[in-house]
Parts: sequence; structure tokens; C-alpha cells
Amino acid sequence: MEGRYKLLFLLISGLKKWEENKETVPEKVHQGQRLFIRECAKSGVEPPIDLPNFVRLLERPSGEWGITNLQNLFPPDASLLDKEIGVTIEAEDFLEDFQSPDEYEQSVMKRILLYCRDLTLDSKYREIRTFLSNPKHAVIPFHKIYELKSKLNDVELAQLFHACYKEIENVDQYRQCPHCGWTLEWKNGHWRCNKESICHSLGDFKDLDYFPKTDQKLFRLIPGIHKYILLPGMSEIRLAEKLRKKGLMVTLYPNVDQYDIQAEANDKRIFMDVKDYRSPFQLAQYINRNLHKLEDEIWYVVPDYRVKLFPGYLDTVKSQLQNNETKLFNIVSEKQAIKEAEWRLK
Repeated sequence: MEGRYKLLFLLISGLKKWEENKETVPEKVHQGQRLFIRECAKSGVEPPIDLPNFVRLLERPSGEWGITNLQNLFPPDASLLDKEIGVTIEAEDFLEDFQSPDEYEQSVMKRILLYCRDLTLDSKYREIRTFLSNPKHAVIPFHKIYELKSKLNDVELAQLFHACYKEIENVDQYRQCPHCGWTLEWKNGHWRCNKESICHSLGDFKDLDYFPKTDQKLFRLIPGIHKYILLPGMSEIRLAEKLRKKGLMVTLYPNVDQYDIQAEANDKRIFMDVKDYRSPFQLAQYINRNLHKLEDEIWYVVPDYRVKLFPGYLDTVKSQLQNNETKLFNIVSEKQAIKEAEWRLK
């Protein structure tokens, strides 16, 4: 494992564990610190002398660490830690891209994906993925989980699906997110929906509702599934519906998630993947890493709210690409995808 990549992987995975249990510093943090010191020596910079100073350094943008060529792996304007939210969104996105399927909670969906691919369970995968992408299913009573588990008729797949949810211990301490339906928590003087709280830019937060009273136990999506499946899934389903209204035949997650969306008409097809990175740098790096794997032309679709919040998002992605001349991919917003797909396929 390449040194700088291993450094980031150990640090972020260790910091995630430390975030979950603050009583003990995980060994991965210590391992990452030792690699950090080694990389500092290679780069000719003075390393942090103790853990508190090291943590303070990780709260600064990685471009200020002094480690050479780290910008090839991680955004130089992003840190690993934030005083308010803990492990940063960019750090979690790095882990989501690089982790093994056995590591963290967001990998539950990866295990579902691998299981369904091994057994060619295309329709069951699509059923699970679309269920988890529905804001009405962000928080559900137990009987809803039980119903889908029964329909799956597969014990292992049902257990994996159940692992996407966790029981809410005290529902009255939460409010319902008006955009995605998930749990808002009161932190630092305001209601936050998961770490990034992107929903504040998308929903009306003036009047927030409690969750309805029920005799059943309530379950919510675990944070990783909320961030990496529900939020981009809402964009995927919205995009699919708009393409259908244009008269195109649309399949979500064809061939067990070979792509997010397949749109076709007049014997022509377009394949789309929705990519919801906060940092355009990380989307560009994802494309650079996977360019050699492309067999079909693919459109990388950035949710409209990313483009609205960061007007130069698409141009920034394109400026970071190693091969911007290839015809094997296109980078578009949701709005552009609908317009260009209708033109290409009609």
C-alpha cells in the first residue's frame, strides 16, 4: 500500500473509531501518526511532537501539512478533523472510496451489492436500493423492515438490509428533516441533519415536526446509509422520473448497479452515475482513478444543489482531469443531463 495513501487510510479509519468511542485512542491513529512523522521526514518538515499537537495539525487543511504530493490523494483545502463535526466530510468521502467492504457502516450497502452480484439478484438489489433512497423510509417502524425482509425471501440478504437501520432510543430528542425525512439532532445551537447538513440548503427549517407517536419501535437509517445512499438516491430517482417524463425508457441500477441509470430510446442508450462529492477535487480524482475501467460512455451527474452551492463546481472538476479529451465520459448537472439526454436519444 503506497505510503501516503496508507497514511490517510489509517488516520481516517482510526479517527472514525475514536469518534465512536472517545475513551481510547485506536491503534490505527498511532500507526497513522508514525507514518505521518516518516512522511514529514521525507518532505523535510518538522513533525508534531505529541498527540494533542498532531490533532491540532489535522484540523488544518492538508495543503499546510508540508507533505509532498499529498494533493494527488486528498483535497489540499480540506482537513481531516473539524472542531464542530469531528471527522470531515472530505475524509469520510475518502474512506468511502477506498475502504475494504469489511470496515465501516456505509459498507453495508457494498456487502449487499457484492452479495447480489455473486447471485445475480438484480431485481432484489433494485428493490433494496430504491427502498433506501425513499425519504419516507429514512425513519420507519419495525413492521416496515419486517415486511421487506419477508419479501426478500433470503436470510442473509434480509440481515444485511436490517443492518442499514438502527433503533432510535429516544425519538423525542429528534425532529424530522423536512427535506430527507431523517433525524435532526440539536447540536451547537441548531438542528443538524447528519454531518454536512446539506438539507439546510434544500428544505424549509422554520417549523420542524416531531416524529409521529407510535406503539412500535422506530428505526432510522444509519448515518453512512443516509449520506451515501439516501441523499444521492433522492437525486437518482428524481432524475429517472424526469427522464421518463421526456418519453425515455429508464432503468435504475441495471445489472446490479453497473450504473445508476440507464436511459434509452430509438435503439440508443445513455448510462449515468450520480456523484455527490462535496469536493469537486474528489470527483475528479475518482474519475481519474476509474478512467481505465470504462467500456461504455458514461455521464457523471452532479446533483443540482451542488452546482447551486458551488457555481464553479463542474469547471473545477474538469480542470483536475488527467484526460479531458476522451469521449468516454461526460460531466453534467442534473438539469443538463435531462436536456442533453432528450437531445441525444430522440
